[in-house]
Amino acid sequence: MRKKSFLVGLVAALLALLPLNVQALSIIDEALLYFNGMNGIYFYRGHKKDECIVTNGGNQNYAGVPVWSDAELAAISENQAIYEEAASEYGFPWQVMAVLHYMETGLRRYNPGNGQGVYQLYSYTKGGTNENRFEPASELSEAEFRRQTQIAANYISSAVGDLNDADNVKKLFFKFNGMSSKYIEKALALGFSEEEARNGEGSPYVMNGYDAMRDPSSSEMNPAWAGRYVRDGVYDSSSTSTRFGAFVKYSALYGSVYCRETTDTGGDGDIVNTAILLTWDERNHGKNDPKQEYIEAMKAVGTYFTPCRSNGDCAPVGASCDIFVSTVMRYSGADPSFPATGPVVQENYMRSHPEMYSQVLVSDTSELLPGDILVATDNGRHIYLNLGGGMQASASYNDRTGERFSGVYLSDYGGTRHYNVYRRIQ
Repeated sequence: MRKKSFLVGLVAALLALLPLNVQALSIIDEALLYFNGMNGIYFYRGHKKDECIVTNGGNQNYAGVPVWSDAELAAISENQAIYEEAASEYGFPWQVMAVLHYMETGLRRYNPGNGQGVYQLYSYTKGGTNENRFEPASELSEAEFRRQTQIAANYISSAVGDLNDADNVKKLFFKFNGMSSKYIEKALALGFSEEEARNGEGSPYVMNGYDAMRDPSSSEMNPAWAGRYVRDGVYDSSSTSTRFGAFVKYSALYGSVYCRETTDTGGDGDIVNTAILLTWDERNHGKNDPKQEYIEAMKAVGTYFTPCRSNGDCAPVGASCDIFVSTVMRYSGADPSFPATGPVVQENYMRSHPEMYSQVLVSDTSELLPGDILVATDNGRHIYLNLGGGMQASASYNDRTGERFSGVYLSDYGGTRHYNVYRRIQ
């Protein structure tokens, strides 16, 4: 205890000498200050302000394929204020509106000839036959586009429940397209539960391209994934589509602009302190026990979703190493576009951005620096963060949520698994 008190006093003294933007020590947890002192971190970069970070949710599916084109993102940007205005009235993410606009009329501002409007509101217009019919079939003024967006937001706000829940977002897209029994049967055949099937896991409109087993471009596509409605009332049991499903589009877009008031160490590029904030300080926290700060961070940056593997196995929210590292990188502000799906994709991303990341060749853990990212070379089955001082921060698929504990390694499993090291360039 005497050593701890001495170090805390030393760090406090050093802080007092710093002329730069040092916050009041009263808001620093003593254990965090002690950890920083032990690892040579002698300043606190906390802040309190409204911070807006621009990101695109990674804009990749599980395989690292871009989900939105530049032209589509430009169109969304042009419409975003109208999406936000409508969605904010009902308290759900504006990205829902953007995805429905894309899926129904390709982000164009026009009325199709069927009278169902830019969002194709079949029930609201009774298939375009009642007094709510949208006319004429033509390009829309901004005022009319805003009016239809507000009508659509009101309509969907009570359709399935809270749209801040990812499962309800899936269910909304499924319901919007028509909850066909064919797609429920397909989901069951793929191994999903009855509840998951009714959320749209078997609908190409919702989930096409979400993972390898539901990706027609993948050699690992499950044969049961084939089959879809090619037009109203016509089901082709062998047909597939190359178009990404609505939930894939949503996952790639969600969090494209997020703002938050911060009073913690996140948001200033500090990977280590953000990882500490989001993790338990001991082992054996189960897969269903994420720290509250971790939950809030995932929701803030668009990583609050159920991670699934290509075989249909899914883990609880936050119980996945790739989700954890992505959340830290995004929430800290170190890299708001860091992808959230799979260590392989994440490593490819870092390699493709040498202006942001350098691969570091190290022979001993003593050469690692706090904040280094380690990725397993055995098909990328694990990724974790080095905190310094022999500590790591990590999560594990379907096993544990974010934890920090001693033990940093460049290889494990008897030397059969090795790690590549990447360092964020400041």
